[in-house]
Amino acid sequence: MIRFLLFILFVSSVFYSCTEKTKNNYTQAVIDSTKIKNSLLVSSDTLPNIPTISYKLVKTKSYASLISQYDTTGANLILALNRVDKNRVGRLDSLVLPDTVINDQNIYSPFPRHIDLLEKVKKILIVSQTHQAFAIYGSGSLVKWGPTSTGKKSTLTPNGLFATNWKSKKTTSTVNDEWILKWCFNLDNFEGVSIHEYELPGYPASHSCARLLSDDAFWIYNWADQWVLTADGENIIAYGTPVIIYGAYDFKGVKPWRLLPTDPDKAIVNKEQLIAEIQKHILTILTRQENREKILTINIDSTLIQNKN
Repeated sequence: MIRFLLFILFVSSVFYSCTEKTKNNYTQAVIDSTKIKNSLLVSSDTLPNIPTISYKLVKTKSYASLISQYDTTGANLILALNRVDKNRVGRLDSLVLPDTVINDQNIYSPFPRHIDLLEKVKKILIVSQTHQAFAIYGSGSLVKWGPTSTGKKSTLTPNGLFATNWKSKKTTSTVNDEWILKWCFNLDNFEGVSIHEYELPGYPASHSCARLLSDDAFWIYNWADQWVLTADGENIIAYGTPVIIYGAYDFKGVKPWRLLPTDPDKAIVNKEQLIAEIQKHILTILTRQENREKILTINIDSTLIQNKN
C-alpha cells in the first residue's frame, strides 16, 4: 500500500511539473506574440523581445475615442505618429495606427536609437523638417522624440545649427499679438525663431517656428539650458543647448509617416544623412559645450568665494 501511494505521488509530481512547464511555455509564447486589440496596453517591461510592429490606415477618431480604446498612453502615441494635436485629430480623413501599443514611445521613433557621433555631446535637440519630428539625445542615446509643425511654404523654418537662448512660460507672437505661445524657447534672437507649444494640424503650418505638443514643449522648457550673456547683455559667453534643424518637407508628396503601412523605410529618418548633418556642426557643438562648462565652473567658484567672504 505504501509503495502504491509513493507511486501515485511520483506520478502526480511529474504530471504537475510537466503541466507547469507547458503553462510557462504557453505564457511565454503569448507574451512574445502580443498584439494590441482594442484597449489592451502592453508594458515594455513585460516583453522579452520587442515585437515587429505593423501599421494600418483607419478612419479618423476623436481624441476621446482614442483614449477609450487605447488608454491615454496609446492615444498620445497615435497623436505623435500622425503629427497632430488632440483638438485636430478628428479633422484628419484617416489615421495611421500601430497594431501594437507599448508604453515606450521611443520604440516608435523615426530617429535612430543611438548615434555614436553624439556620444560626447551631453544634450542636443534635432528637428527633421522632412519627417516633421524632433529627437533629443543624451550622450548619443535617444532620450525622447515627438511631432512638430515647422514653417509653412511661405514662411519656412531655417535650417542650421542653433541653440536654446532665452525662455518664457508664456509670450506673445511678434507676428500676431493674438497668438499666445506657451513654454517658448528662443532659438534665433534676430529672426524670432523659437520652439513652443501651439496647434499641430498634421503638416507644416507655422511662421518659421517649430511647434510642439504641450507636454513636449513643457518637457523641453525644463530640460534645455539657456544662454549666458555678458553683464550688459550684448554678447554670448556661453551657448545654450545645441539644436540642429535640417531637411526639407515635400509639400507635394505623401507625408512620410503615412507610408508606415506600405513603405515603412521611407517613414524613418535616414541615419547616414542625419550623421552627415551632425558632422557639419560637431566641432562647434563640442567647443561650445567645453566653453560653457568652463564658464559655469568659474561662476560657481566666484559664488563660493563671495559666500565665504
